[in-house]
Amino acid sequence: MRDYATRTAADLTVHLGDITLDGASDPGQLDSARAMCLPWPTPFRFLPGNHDVGDNPPSPEVPCKRPVEPSLLERFRSNFGPDYWTVFVEGWFIIGLNAQLFGSGIPSETEQWRWLEHCAARAGKHPVVLLLHKPLFQNTREDSIPHIRYVPLAPRGRLLRLLAPLDLRLVLSGHTHQYLDRMIEGVRHIWIPSTAFFLPDADQERVGEKVTGLGLLELSCEYFRFDLVCPDGLARNNFADQPFRKLLHN
Repeated sequence: MRDYATRTAADLTVHLGDITLDGASDPGQLDSARAMCLPWPTPFRFLPGNHDVGDNPPSPEVPCKRPVEPSLLERFRSNFGPDYWTVFVEGWFIIGLNAQLFGSGIPSETEQWRWLEHCAARAGKHPVVLLLHKPLFQNTREDSIPHIRYVPLAPRGRLLRLLAPLDLRLVLSGHTHQYLDRMIEGVRHIWIPSTAFFLPDADQERVGEKVTGLGLLELSCEYFRFDLVCPDGLARNNFADQPFRKLLHN
């Protein structure tokens, strides 16, 4: 992946989360992951995943097994910088959000909402790209069945209402270890697969393509282009074949 980033001469690399395998139970993995990123050939921005800082509840009635921990969030920030941020480039306003905060109820969630309100005012009429770890929903914004894969219904509705006045063009997310590319109500939603491994059907239902790869996004004035890239030499690792699977399941 590093060699590919070097060849493309990319201006920025964004990690959409789950930088670690299980940093939520072994915080030292956050430090190790940061060390692995130091020789990267481009500037880097990071967004946390549930394996990095803990998870948000699928709904108020459905708790999560390992809630977001403020101490882990602080450790993430000390290693990787802000957990939500903006980038303005080529006339595009890019918003990176910490999806793990939605519905968490911790003070950082309130702080992110307040910050996002200011971002919406700053975006103006510029085209907007939204980046976050979890997809907003599976099929429609009204999806109401609680699921750990998506942003919970109540904060999702608040987020979409906040973004409604903006010129939102594209939503990029990770988390699912599957690739899916769809237009929904005029907005392109792309799930980017993991570069590490895919999950077999016995462990995860298939809702997209189970591949390994990355996304290449080109922005220029009013134009954008997205390509799914599977660089030469990138292994299509099956989670079922990995030695750490037994550790995670014990």
